[in-house]
Amino acid sequence: MRQTSNSGQPEPNRRDGNRLLEPAFTPRPSLEDPRTVLSLLEADQVVAAKWQTHFGARNFSVGLRILLWGLRIYVVIMLLIVLMSVWQAVHEAH
Repeated sequence: MRQTSNSGQPEPNRRDGNRLLEPAFTPRPSLEDPRTVLSLLEADQVVAAKWQTHFGARNFSVGLRILLWGLRIYVVIMLLIVLMSVWQAVHEAH
């Protein structure tokens, strides 16, 4: 026979013969593991968390910074050349 509390519900961790009436205590998941946290979130919560992630500025070496500035200057010069070519083509047609 089951042992019940005053509310009529079986008391936790009581046995009825060899059968456990209530499930055993399950420990809370560790929130230190990012995979566990991601598995607990809804899809829209994961997307919102990804939008809030900022990586910040990187510290580049001097050589890499010179290369990046060179590429920027190259793009600006090529843009000016293309605009000048378009301008000349439009005015020569008249």
